[in-house]
Amino acid sequence: MKSKRIIASTIGFDVDEMEDYRYQSTRTRQAVYAIGQYYYACGKRKPTDDVGSEWVIDRDQFWAEQNKTVLWSAKSI
Repeated sequence: MKSKRIIASTIGFDVDEMEDYRYQSTRTRQAVYAIGQYYYACGKRKPTDDVGSEWVIDRDQFWAEQNKTVLWSAKSI
């Protein structure tokens, strides 16, 4: 399952809409999505891209755990 599908499933979005929320697609090392007041990314390691506040493990890990990865979130400033 791709990052955008994991994030869409967690938040309750349609996966086809997720590209509209992609954050600076050419400037981040991994796919980062800006939704509301939060940024989201998936991966086993903490994202290194600076988006405002520090990346933390998101509290909802259901879909991420099903796909053996970690969902990270950071609140926008």
